[in-house]
Amino acid sequence: MSEKDPVVERLSLELLALRQIVQMLITFGNVPTGGKLNKYLESLANEVEHRNGREANKAIADVIRTYIRS
Repeated sequence: MSEKDPVVERLSLELLALRQIVQMLITFGNVPTGGKLNKYLESLANEVEHRNGREANKAIADVIRTYIRS
C-alpha cells in the first residue's frame, strides 16, 4: 500500500475545509466580517471537529483555525 504525499494530503484537507466554509456561507446567506468572521469560523471549526467522530474532521477544524490565526 502506497503512502499519500503529505503535500497532496494537506491540500486535500484544506480544500475540504474551504468547501465547508463556502457551504456554510451559502446556507446562512451572509458573510460576516472582522471579529464576527473569526467567531463564525471558530464555531464552524467546533462543529466540524465533533461531527461523526472522524479523525479527518479534526484535521479540517485545524485548517480552519490556522486560517483564523493567519
